[in-house]
Amino acid sequence: MKLWEYDSRRIHAVHMPQQMNDLEKIGNEGWELIFIKDDLDEEGTATAIFKREKL
Repeated sequence: MKLWEYDSRRIHAVHMPQQMNDLEKIGNEGWELIFIKDDLDEEGTATAIFKREKL
């Protein structure tokens, strides 16, 4: 049986190049994006939810 851990992080949601850079860094840590909330703040960031298999 697989066990998962979850994390939420703020990522840039307006500027696509920065968003892709943020997602690539997080993906390199083994995290998989599963959801982006539509809670943009004044800086253009949103909450992203990630999961990865527990070691």
